[in-house]
Amino acid sequence: MFCTVHYTIRSHKIPKEFDGFCIVHLSDLHGALYGEHNRLLVQAIRKAKPDVVVMTGDMADNSWQSAALLLELSRRLCSDYMVCYVVGNHEQCMGEAALAKLEGKLKALGATVLENSWCTISRGGAFVKMYGLVTPMVYYKDRLREYKKGIVFSAKDTRAALGPADPGCFNILLAHNPLYYPSYRQWGADLAFSGHIHGGVIRIPKFGGLLSPDMTLFPKYDGGCFKEEGKHLVVSRGLGNHFLVRIMNPPELVVATLRPTDFAGNC
Repeated sequence: MFCTVHYTIRSHKIPKEFDGFCIVHLSDLHGALYGEHNRLLVQAIRKAKPDVVVMTGDMADNSWQSAALLLELSRRLCSDYMVCYVVGNHEQCMGEAALAKLEGKLKALGATVLENSWCTISRGGAFVKMYGLVTPMVYYKDRLREYKKGIVFSAKDTRAALGPADPGCFNILLAHNPLYYPSYRQWGADLAFSGHIHGGVIRIPKFGGLLSPDMTLFPKYDGGCFKEEGKHLVVSRGLGNHFLVRIMNPPELVVATLRPTDFAGNC
């Protein structure tokens, strides 16, 4: 089973109309199944009563079987909620034709596929912006694939992909890989959602996650809610598994609630 974790995001940039706005965050499902047709997962999502459901990649592996499970889950969610989706490295490994087919089917179901693009979410006359960043594979630091040592995805690269962040509103960014969060923050993301790290796979008390997918020990953004310079990053420990075995690191569903404030509050 998975656990459900809750975070409260406080910022003076959140409009008062978005007080209590609920975001359910799914990441790194990797074809996992929780009950028939993911019944248990859907029940947990419905219990949270989200205003929007966001998916931050690796919801499918590079196989059509896992993609079919993603589509079935999306069909059930899109009938009740706004669903925003951005790809991870595993969807990119499907190949251009298969990925285009998957994204086309998600759009047909009603999902908002954010591919270096953004959408506006309105509530009570106010709005926030939701951006989706697709990080090229070369930046995933996978030593077994396309990888250049020392390469960094910068704030300038983020701007080149997404355009400038809107300084006049609360900007939410979906980006699968949290490694480059300082760049996202510098670009203008007030709140970012990521996954990819799987909670560090093996969690050691007082030390956190042990290992990232690129075999880095004790990755900084392994899972949880981080606050830097008044801005926030939420990293899901993921719902599925792809490498090694989770130890003291249960899969998780993330629920984040927005709260406006006159000061930069904590997670």
